[in-house]
Amino acid sequence: MENQRPDGKNIAQSPFFKKILEKAETYLKHPSKVAKLLNDAFKKATAKKGVGALAGEVWENLQLLSRLIKSATSGEYKGIPTPTIVGGIAVFIYFLSPIDLIPDVIPVIGLLDDASLLAWFMTSIKSELDKFKEWEMQQKDTEKHQPQTEGAHNADTSFGTPKYSNQVEGTVQIETGKEL
Repeated sequence: MENQRPDGKNIAQSPFFKKILEKAETYLKHPSKVAKLLNDAFKKATAKKGVGALAGEVWENLQLLSRLIKSATSGEYKGIPTPTIVGGIAVFIYFLSPIDLIPDVIPVIGLLDDASLLAWFMTSIKSELDKFKEWEMQQKDTEKHQPQTEGAHNADTSFGTPKYSNQVEGTVQIETGKEL
């Protein structure tokens, strides 16, 4: 084998990756499998994150791609072509596969083929990623400007009002000397 850096496009066109694409198509029918896949990839990426600048870049790209896939498979983000989602899932399957062009057990170098495939894929869907990033920013802006309703309490706010006592509104009478 020649000592050259793996090419993401060549990996994507390999018979091995074509089988992974077929497997990725089945994942679309099972959102829980997609969620588990992304979770497992997150765990692996977290473990590899400290292995240098390459791993840091891979980490950032995996996070972005993961958010895109989660949003698309949940139906929250629409308009992304199905082949793009399938390709993204396939990249994650490849990333998790211990058997690939360069075995992942080889420190640092084992990440090269994963990183080159991910870089190639991210470049090939750049316009989709740009649209997704814009959509994400709009979502954050929308959330920021909406009143928060989460965590609302169900307490009776009329406590201490004439409804509950013969006191004037705003005063509270507490009985003392009783055991709780």
